[in-house]
Amino acid sequence: MRSCLLALCWLFVLAGPARADERILEFFSDIKVERSGDLLVTENLRVRSEGKQIKYGLQRDFARLYRRADGSRAAAGLDVVSVRRDGRAEPFVSSRLRDGVRISTGRPDVVFRPGEYQYTLVYRVTRQLQAAGAEDRLAWDVTGTDWSLPIDRVRVRVVLPSDEPVRQAAVAGGAGAPGRVQEKEAGRVVFVSTRVLEPGQNMTVELGWPAGEVRRPGPLKAWWYGVQDHAEFWVAGVGLALLLLYYLAAATQAWRLGRHDRTPQADPPEGLSAPALRYVYRKGYDRWAFLSGMMELLARRSVQVLERADGRYLERLPNQTGSDARHDPLLNAMLGRFFAGGRTLLRLDGLYRRCYDEAQGGQREWLDEAYARSLFVVYGDRARKGAYLWIAMTVALVGLAIVREGNPLSWAAWGILLPLPAVPAWFAVYAQWRAGATSLASRTVLSVLGLLCLAGGLAVLATHVESARLLLIGLAPLASLVLVCAGFLGLRGYTAQGRALRARIDGFRRFLARPPVLASADAESALARYERYLPHALALGVDRRWAAAHAAQARSAASAARVDMQARYGGLHDPLARPRAVMRTLDRWAAKASPVRAPRTARGGDAEEAGEGRR
Repeated sequence: MRSCLLALCWLFVLAGPARADERILEFFSDIKVERSGDLLVTENLRVRSEGKQIKYGLQRDFARLYRRADGSRAAAGLDVVSVRRDGRAEPFVSSRLRDGVRISTGRPDVVFRPGEYQYTLVYRVTRQLQAAGAEDRLAWDVTGTDWSLPIDRVRVRVVLPSDEPVRQAAVAGGAGAPGRVQEKEAGRVVFVSTRVLEPGQNMTVELGWPAGEVRRPGPLKAWWYGVQDHAEFWVAGVGLALLLLYYLAAATQAWRLGRHDRTPQADPPEGLSAPALRYVYRKGYDRWAFLSGMMELLARRSVQVLERADGRYLERLPNQTGSDARHDPLLNAMLGRFFAGGRTLLRLDGLYRRCYDEAQGGQREWLDEAYARSLFVVYGDRARKGAYLWIAMTVALVGLAIVREGNPLSWAAWGILLPLPAVPAWFAVYAQWRAGATSLASRTVLSVLGLLCLAGGLAVLATHVESARLLLIGLAPLASLVLVCAGFLGLRGYTAQGRALRARIDGFRRFLARPPVLASADAESALARYERYLPHALALGVDRRWAAAHAAQARSAASAARVDMQARYGGLHDPLARPRAVMRTLDRWAAKASPVRAPRTARGGDAEEAGEGRR
């Protein structure tokens, strides 16, 4: 007898958990298709709770609510009408998921007692119907795949707006479908499950009926639906188009020169040396302005480059030809910096680099003071307005990505911003290079940081976005930021005085690009004219045409004249064939030299014993 009682107790112990496991006992869904195309759904769920998963209430997930059967996105809507538990109103909150909505019922301070509960959810869903020619179709995931509880029984009833016959009805899944059609009559179909749905399994019903029972959207509404479905594309496309049009209009106004005489002018505007010519033509200072000044010092025979056994030197020449640079403020300042203290030789080492940088800074300040306000108009306000437009587009794309992902910390959303620092970093590198900075440290650091940001941002976007199309849309702020940064650097125009001076510079540039041919017997004059205006041709970017026009005649000049010119330019590159190489060499010598501080005398001046000396 005792053995029978013990066995019976063990049966109750083992059977207890089997009867007390949490599960959904019944899942009844009543779907009413309205003439507007919306679905009014009433779900009745009878659940058994043991205070484990169903502790405070239910979590009903509507996954792929914004995804059609073909994988395309749809801006659907879900409006919860009511939630009841055991006939009484139940509190709930809705939260956005990546492709759907989650409804969480109950309160966190109310814990369920073990037992059975009846939930009733009523909600309305939009844009779930599909138009297929002369037929309207519905594919609806009744239960969803996110339940962590088994579902014992599922029953679905779909009611159409009228008693039209249902042409097609089935449970998705083919032969292995978890359900079947139980009833099918005019305007009504009932589906039932044929087995228990394990956690993660779902039941999807499909049916079709003749078109006309549901109002299809008109052209305007269909267009608006398309805008909602492809909001990211519209924001990126319209934003890029507006930015391009805005900067095109701003650049057109900033760069207009007005009418001017197109007749070539054989001489540069009076008072403009090669650096000033470059500054006015480019509407700003860059390293080529300074290098063209170096070339003009060589062309005017004010300096020469010496190759000696102990190194290279820059030598100050006496005024033998009447073309000394002392009467030009820019060139005279360069000479004063290179040959301070009365020295005549400057070794091309660290001190040359220091003099080089200081001469550049002084030249830039002088040009800005002399020409910037009188000749140029800076459109900073327009550049800022373009930046505001870019910010609006970027914020909109990030916001749409956050809404689409349903997570404010989504990598796909914030990945749009990760590569953006690369653009201003590289523009800063370009600005430093253009300004003539010879130190590579800051440029290298900025370049590496920009490369890391770009690579990291592209990796995040490529990993987390769901299609190549969305990847391209996510890169729209990066591509348009190039235009915005270029606007801050390039939106400069001319004043009336500046346009008049630019017209004369353009006339001189046309002369340098297509100079008249001198008589063949006048080779010495051709060589002299070539060297005289070579710095200006380099400053205006027509040095190749200027050299090609004088190549034959200049090479036929007396060998002594050509050898003398070759020697003054350092002898490394032929100024008749490769004048740009001479310029780059002068710059490269400064860039490679280690920076040094020149020792100071008791009076604070530069010492003469720093590797150069007076000779």
